[in-house]
Amino acid sequence: MASGLTPLTLLLLLLLAGNGASSNPNTASSSSRDPKTLQGESEGNIVEGDSPEIPTVQHVEESFTLLPTTNSTTNSTTNATTEVTASTAEEPTTQPTTQSPTDPATQPTPEPFCPGPGTPCSDLESHSAEAVLGDALIDFSLKLYHAFSAVKKAETNMAFSPFSIASLLTHVLLGAGNVTRRNLESVLSYPEDFACVHQALKAFTSKGVTSVSQIFHSPDLAIRDTFVNASQSLYGSSPRVLGNSSDANLELINTWVAENTNHRIKHLLDSLPSDTRLVLLNAIYLSAKWKTAFSRDKTRVEPFYFRDSVIKVPMMTSKKYPVAHFIDPTLKAKVGQLQLSHNLSLVLLVPQTRKHRLEDVEQALSPTVIRAIVKKLEMSKFHPTLLMMPRIKVKTSQDMLSIMEKLEFFDFSYDLNLCGLTKDPDLAVSAMQHETVLELTETGVEAAAASAISVARTLRVFDVQQPFLFLLWDQQHEFPVFMGRIYDPRA
Repeated sequence: MASGLTPLTLLLLLLLAGNGASSNPNTASSSSRDPKTLQGESEGNIVEGDSPEIPTVQHVEESFTLLPTTNSTTNSTTNATTEVTASTAEEPTTQPTTQSPTDPATQPTPEPFCPGPGTPCSDLESHSAEAVLGDALIDFSLKLYHAFSAVKKAETNMAFSPFSIASLLTHVLLGAGNVTRRNLESVLSYPEDFACVHQALKAFTSKGVTSVSQIFHSPDLAIRDTFVNASQSLYGSSPRVLGNSSDANLELINTWVAENTNHRIKHLLDSLPSDTRLVLLNAIYLSAKWKTAFSRDKTRVEPFYFRDSVIKVPMMTSKKYPVAHFIDPTLKAKVGQLQLSHNLSLVLLVPQTRKHRLEDVEQALSPTVIRAIVKKLEMSKFHPTLLMMPRIKVKTSQDMLSIMEKLEFFDFSYDLNLCGLTKDPDLAVSAMQHETVLELTETGVEAAAASAISVARTLRVFDVQQPFLFLLWDQQHEFPVFMGRIYDPRA
């Protein structure tokens, strides 16, 4: 394999026109989606086959109705016109029957104010925003972790990219207005009117991490020029128009997905609704190598303690692997850090003993604890350590609408305002999908100084032989690119 650690993830956000909107607010359907039907998750199982199917969106479309935004305006205009006509009929015939140019009945309804994409930021402002963004991503990551854990079955594998999800939502933020903007900022843990957030996000790049965004839209959906220009400048892509053929559109989107995930996800969508208006995608691909390689001939089958049983798994082993590690009393867990290329690292959180449960570690996990752990790791030295760690190949898929509702964000389903992206108010999110593939093997770049590492007199041991939590950490900007847990590492 070309790399030791190759996780990738993909987000899909479909926005469709709301169907069945009543022209009378008194008779509009009040049906809403049952949150139970939104979960539709596929559990994180260890697989080596096809990508999981994306849940169909047809039934979701039919489960809610959007009230038209023009009811009050239309009614008031109609009433005003009726009053003017009646009054004119009573005037003498010598009076002009034309309405005054200032008559409110003849004036167009003013368009509500919608904030633009923002002004360019200076280098100093962008650098300051990067620190704020890093802290926000840690908070957002922990929110996501607990939301994912709440919708997943107990004791199952889980992997996701908070960076990928944040990138997509921040791209949406570029065109959001009013309440949707405020709600997105709250979910993302951004300060209100976070200046330079898009420039800061653009700076969070690494040679080992490729994150790209793309917008596809139907021909009848007019995208604002200001959004097109800002999207090109900040996210490196301009919206692309879909055709009239659902099959051709499906091939176009799946091809984009494959090309931007190094062909690790070749077939994301099986179908595309005929009334698709807007598709927002973010794909992230990570390829990193160990700074110190594992030797394949030292990998052997060892026990892994899963639930109340013992399973046998291939365990990568090294007698003097450089590991920074300590025991965290708050989590009651062993914390270990392994170095990767491109200024990345793998942080492992393993319950201190087999009597301690991973669920307890999860409950004690918080942004404050994560920051404290990372700070202590920065001050810890890498010591030659007897390391035992399982090979991992995990693939998970998750319906993100259920996750967003766990985060108490309902705008995608009920009150979406993307006034900065389009003038069309009749948009609603039909589906949002997050897919992650994570593979961890022995392959890596062998450090030049590896042979010079001396073995400590007292042998240090860090074994990963029970369920554990992991973070793929960006050491430069200090945020998790990927995060998750492993209960069963068997491929």
